[in-house]
Amino acid sequence: MSDTETKEELHHHHHEHNITKNIKATFVVIVFTVITMVFEIFFGIITNSMALLADGWHMGTHAFALMITFAAYLLIENFKDKNIFQSGVGKVSDLAGYTSAIFLGITGIVILLEAVNRFFNPLSITFNEAIIVAVIGFIVNGICLLIMFSGENRDKDYNFKAAYLHIAADTLTSILAIFALLMGKYFGIIQLDSIVGILGGLLILKWATGLLSDTTKRLVEYKKID
Repeated sequence: MSDTETKEELHHHHHEHNITKNIKATFVVIVFTVITMVFEIFFGIITNSMALLADGWHMGTHAFALMITFAAYLLIENFKDKNIFQSGVGKVSDLAGYTSAIFLGITGIVILLEAVNRFFNPLSITFNEAIIVAVIGFIVNGICLLIMFSGENRDKDYNFKAAYLHIAADTLTSILAIFALLMGKYFGIIQLDSIVGILGGLLILKWATGLLSDTTKRLVEYKKID
């Protein structure tokens, strides 16, 4: 066996190891997200808490995005040895990343619009309840972010990068929400809740547009002309 063949075989095994690791990380995060979603929706219903209900359904949208990532990995594993795609199975990962980026962008837009609306039409906030929900969200998202951080090739695997950014976006919004709610409760700065929501929405949109740009270039096989 030549050195070139040996290197290619090692690269192939390393790639398969990375895919397997990413599949496991994604599956664990989906389980965490779905359990939290069911918990928040259930207790939101029995306690008539809109905050819990809203966060529960919000977790559901991210669970759906993560399922796209997981489904793409299953397709890649199933068709990796079958020559039915002209450019290989890599485009499946790129397409999944592109689709998830769209959902991420929609999330950013919804947060941005809601925050702007709340700024001009502020609502009364039940601070204690909202803080508890935000802390629960932060803990769960923090654990999921650590699990996703253990994945491989986040910059090259756009499917996994999209899932990672969804969790990062949730973690960011939880941190901003906790800060804004504490400032509102103890210092009466109600508008800060809307302001940090606007900042969070803009940052999520930036992540989404960057990921959309990267995945689009991969899908159309864009080549930079010098």
